[in-house]
Amino acid sequence: MKTKKSIQFIINPISGIKKNANLATLIENNLDHSRFEYSYSFTKARGHATQLAKKAVDNKIDIVVACGGDGTVNEVSEALVHTQSSLAIIPAGSGNGFAMHIGMGRDAQKAIHKINDSTKLCIDTCTVNGTYFLNLAGVGFDALIAYKAEHGGTKRGFQMYAQMVRKELLKFKAMQYELRLDDEIIRGKYSLVAIANAAMYGYNFNIAPGAKLTDGLLDIVLIKDAPLLRSLLSSWRMLNKTIYKSSLVDVKRSKEVVIKLDTPYYYHIDGESHTFDEELHFKIVPQSLYLQLPKERAKTI
Repeated sequence: MKTKKSIQFIINPISGIKKNANLATLIENNLDHSRFEYSYSFTKARGHATQLAKKAVDNKIDIVVACGGDGTVNEVSEALVHTQSSLAIIPAGSGNGFAMHIGMGRDAQKAIHKINDSTKLCIDTCTVNGTYFLNLAGVGFDALIAYKAEHGGTKRGFQMYAQMVRKELLKFKAMQYELRLDDEIIRGKYSLVAIANAAMYGYNFNIAPGAKLTDGLLDIVLIKDAPLLRSLLSSWRMLNKTIYKSSLVDVKRSKEVVIKLDTPYYYHIDGESHTFDEELHFKIVPQSLYLQLPKERAKTI
């Protein structure tokens, strides 16, 4: 009779900051060896985490742990959709938005202890034009920042993002959108359209505080065109989860949403930048991924 669960850690060695650099040692010293038989592997390039996770599924590993930022979490979780293997996370990136949303925090050592006592929950995932994502996608200002961060040649971190936001806000122009939801068509000029399965970009910035991972719906957050000063004065609401109270913000919920722009632009999925020149078709995929998370958070997710 099998007494221990199998667990594989997939580590992005170039993700995050120095305190998370020696994850292999942290795992050895903090994982509950009475509960788990473990192994680990390191990614070598973008997309490699998905390949490693697929092998883990083929080997019937019980829990596959993404050790990195939101991009690594995206890659690992993609391979686990509609399988019996569940996703766990050790936050080792810069923003760690999804890890923070599910209660895993930003500290790698504490996250390992949380995995020891975690519970299993089946959650929703999403697609855009057939491409998988787990946390957040967006078009507009956040997508521009994601593109600049990816192509800026500097290491990601809060200070880099803050400086980039200040710089780009001065010259950013809102665009005209058409959105088709399940039962509504919306046309208007918006600075940002976020498509949310979970709530958080990272660094405690909640763009969709009402988003639920188990409700079978996408949260669509529309931030209206506004003068720079008014936009800045409203941004604090992302830190205290009250952005939906701003007069600049509309929130809709839908199983699907199609976004159309008149000109090609950027979009992001789980923080990774892309470009598009056609309609973006977002869909929720209900109850499609097993997730390990703290027991107390599972009650409110």
